[in-house]
Amino acid sequence: MNAFPKNLTRLPAAFLHIGAIPAAFLAGALLYEPKALNALMSAGDSYAPLGNVNSFNIVICSAIILVVMAISRITLWLIRKRFPADMWRYAFWCIGEILVCCAFTGLYLVLMDRSYDGGYFHYFGLSISAAGSVLIVPYIILTLLYMALDDSRSGAPDNDARLKFYDNRHQLKFITTAASVTFIESNENYIIVHYLENGVSKRFQIRTSMKNIEPLCEQAGFARVHRCYIINPLHIKQIRKNSTGINFADLGEAGEEPIPISKKYYGSIESML
Repeated sequence: MNAFPKNLTRLPAAFLHIGAIPAAFLAGALLYEPKALNALMSAGDSYAPLGNVNSFNIVICSAIILVVMAISRITLWLIRKRFPADMWRYAFWCIGEILVCCAFTGLYLVLMDRSYDGGYFHYFGLSISAAGSVLIVPYIILTLLYMALDDSRSGAPDNDARLKFYDNRHQLKFITTAASVTFIESNENYIIVHYLENGVSKRFQIRTSMKNIEPLCEQAGFARVHRCYIINPLHIKQIRKNSTGINFADLGEAGEEPIPISKKYYGSIESML
């Protein structure tokens, strides 16, 4: 399976999903009008005070989906740094969103249909089969779109590209080629760039944070393996697990200690090798 597009957990994607999912449901129900969904949205059509129950139910259900998506996607954005970079876990998150949407739309519809005695789970099941089949389409389209954008942006990193490192004041402090960098580590308010010069390991310290340089490192094809370490995969000789179950990356450079790999980042670095 393709690598997980990190942009799916960022704020622009959150707002896109918050707007697109209920809009797709609204458009599908009003324009395409699938038979099962149309029948579901007719719940309570014998309720006299409402002239057009079908359209009313569609609007209310769209509003319910909007609220659920807003809560879910903002939550996903807030936990994005702790969310495992894995397509399967993201797929389960999306399925959970659909089920929650169907749960609340089913609850609303059973309250609307005062003449029906079949209970909540009847409408919950109908919501999954009718509304869920409509909701899943925009999920698939948006996920494939972000995967395509991620693939087009990533490409093969240019190992001869020159990396420019700036400090917290955005002053240029250090320039080197991507291929020469072995790894980068954080040390309190500084980062230390470990690189090779004529085969000799050297280091350069800059007052900045890992967060500031992470976009530059992603463009160069480097991988975050720990909250304190970013590695150039070109220099990884092997990944091994010690007796305590902790994974390490051996860089094979003289004098360099093995780099610990957090469980959170193991899948992404494994897919790059």
